[in-house]
Amino acid sequence: MGLEADCTVRIGKKAFVGRAHLEGETLSFRGDTRLDIPFDQMGDVKADGDALVFRTDAQEARFEVGPLIANRWARLIKEPKGLFEKLEIGPQSRVAIVDVHDPMFLLSLRERTSGLAEGRVPSESAIIFFGVDNHDALRKIQLLRARMMDTGVLWIVRPKGGKTVSEADVFEAIHGAGLVDTKVVSFSKTHTAHKCVIPVELRGQVVRIRPPIVSIPPSAPSVPARSVPAKKAHGTPKSSSKPPAPKPKAPARAAAKKPKPKGNAKRR
Repeated sequence: MGLEADCTVRIGKKAFVGRAHLEGETLSFRGDTRLDIPFDQMGDVKADGDALVFRTDAQEARFEVGPLIANRWARLIKEPKGLFEKLEIGPQSRVAIVDVHDPMFLLSLRERTSGLAEGRVPSESAIIFFGVDNHDALRKIQLLRARMMDTGVLWIVRPKGGKTVSEADVFEAIHGAGLVDTKVVSFSKTHTAHKCVIPVELRGQVVRIRPPIVSIPPSAPSVPARSVPAKKAHGTPKSSSKPPAPKPKAPARAAAKKPKPKGNAKRR
C-alpha cells in the first residue's frame, strides 16, 4: 500500500482524528472528516517537530504524524517522483501491456524501454500493466498471474472514484488469484495503479487456474417415444397365448332350382 499513518490533523482551530494516506501526488485523510489535498495546492511545505505543516486555502494545516514521517513526507511532496520512477520501470525493464489505453503513457513507455509487448503477455513476464474498466475484466487476473515470473509485478490500472471498479473489487480479485497488493500509485488524473506481487511463500509453486464459470442450459422437455409397428418376421410365426379366433362359417349353398317346363312342349 501507499504511505499511511494514524494522526491528528489541525486546521485552524479545528482538530480531527483519523488516518492520513500519501498516494501519488495527493495527501488524503479519513476519520472525523474527509480530506483530499493535491500537492500543487500546498504552500510552504515543511516538517515542524512531529508535524507536517503546509498552507492551503489561506489556512495552516498540521498533520501530526511523527518526526520521521513528517520529514519524509515533506521531501516527497516538494520533490515528487516521476511516474516511471514510481512504477519502477527502467530502460532494461521487460514490460507487457494489456487493455491500457493511455496514448501519452504508451508513447513515453515506448521511448523508455525496448522490451515492450503490447496486447500480449509473454511467459515469465517481469512487469505487466493491465487496464480494468469494469468488474467483469477482473476475471483475467488469474490468467495474467499464470504468465508472471515469481518475482514479477502486476500493475492493475483502474478508474479513480470506484464507480465501475472499486478498490475492494480489485483487492478481492487479486487475493483470489494468489497475489498481494503492496503499493498504490496515482497513474494519471483519472486512473490509479495497484502494484501486486506473488507472496514469497507461494513462489515456485504450480499455478492452478480456476475453470471459468459456465452456465448450464435447461434440459429439453421429455418427448414420448413414437411407437413403431413391428416388422413381420420371416418364417414360422410365433405362437400366441390367445386362442385363435373362430373361422367364419361358410354360407349355406342355395338349393338347386328345378328347370321350368318349356311353354311349347306338347301334351301327351
